Amino acid sequence: MNIIICGAGEVGYSLAKYLSTDNMKVTVIDESLEKLEKISSSIDVRTLVGKCHNPEILSQANVSETELLISVTDNDETNILTCEISKILFKIPTTIARIKEKEFLSNKWSELFSESGFRVDYIISPEDEVASLLARLVAVSGAHDLISFAEDKVRLIGFKLDSECPVLETPLKELTELFPNLNTKIILIVRNEKTIIPSKTAELKEGDDIYLLSDSNNIKRVLNVFGKKIIKSRRVVIIGAGIVALNIAKILEINEPDSSITIIENNKETAERAAIELEKANVLLGDAVEPEIIQEAEISEADIVFSVTNSDEINTLVSTLAKKAGAKNCYALLKGDKYLPVISLMDIDGIISPKELTVSKVLKYIRKGDISDIYELQAGKAEIIEFLVKEGSRLAGVPLRDTNLPENTIIGAVVRDNKVLSPTGDTIIELNDKVVMCVLHEAIHELEEFLSDDTELI
Repeated sequence: MNIIICGAGEVGYSLAKYLSTDNMKVTVIDESLEKLEKISSSIDVRTLVGKCHNPEILSQANVSETELLISVTDNDETNILTCEISKILFKIPTTIARIKEKEFLSNKWSELFSESGFRVDYIISPEDEVASLLARLVAVSGAHDLISFAEDKVRLIGFKLDSECPVLETPLKELTELFPNLNTKIILIVRNEKTIIPSKTAELKEGDDIYLLSDSNNIKRVLNVFGKKIIKSRRVVIIGAGIVALNIAKILEINEPDSSITIIENNKETAERAAIELEKANVLLGDAVEPEIIQEAEISEADIVFSVTNSDEINTLVSTLAKKAGAKNCYALLKGDKYLPVISLMDIDGIISPKELTVSKVLKYIRKGDISDIYELQAGKAEIIEFLVKEGSRLAGVPLRDTNLPENTIIGAVVRDNKVLSPTGDTIIELNDKVVMCVLHEAIHELEEFLSDDTELI
């Protein structure tokens, strides 16, 4: 597949890095020679300097021979115009635009991106995706991922195991025997920076970062098993008052009306705008690293602190200070990779990456066949894939242990007749089952070949 990526910022870089490893021909366009040199020095892609919406530049990028254009610059208008020009002049089959402004995404103006509106096939909004994820995490103590699959019948939960986890040193096989009706399966473990799909004999260790797929109805019980809990009374502190922060606060004002929300912002104009836009949140003007502000915001009593400024440095520092001050759970928004190698050494509960959420969204649109959802984990080291089993599938009609699924893959949940099954080796997949599985990145092409009669992953 030929793909053009417009914009060489963090999101564009991440997309180029991931898609180029999947044997796709990728061209990146940006006005910044410095950004393009950064990409070309580490990724095998073609780069082109110029304005993304310039027809001559698009022509040089061979847009007429391209199947997909993804415009992810920092300017909404540029992204929309680039898609529009690509459709009108070059008849490109599929366009995806990054949209930051909430107003563009409002249902009130939905006709903007309808068949009679702008020629944009799909919209991605990293800021909106981040805000929605963080807002969901408010209810779950210590989780860093909470993603829905199969019409929210199945949920992916990710969290780190601490010393209070009651099932440490327990083999996964025994865990299943202890809780036979839990309808939950651990599908991925990150230990000592290694990402693995665990065997039945694997034991859980303190410090493990685990991902599991669970029946959505059992979330509270699942959390209790691993020493986590649902938070009922919530004190939320948000650092920063930009797009992501405002989106989080607005979601919480609607979905968590009993929560106490405090926003800390050091820019007077931005703080005043937030105070006007939000109905219930308390907005403080000041620097979140100052002891006086930490005390005024009562960060020591906070259930959750979200650091979502535009600076990775500030987000990392504030999250560390907030945790030290006594906040129960702290999350940092990181747009780059600079601090990832040392994050595991810091006392931060979760790192949220807009790039990872964006790649997941784009993969969902470019995967062919019957794939209905995809979510990227651990900077592309693994993916969660949801698909429908159809006639001719090699998965159907035989016990899972006899299907010869490739290594580094695991089926974590099956939805049949609106019921969630936690599969074992004896489980027989049936036609029209919805399957949610985990696959390590190096096994994607092997899985693609295995499922070639079912669905094409790439």
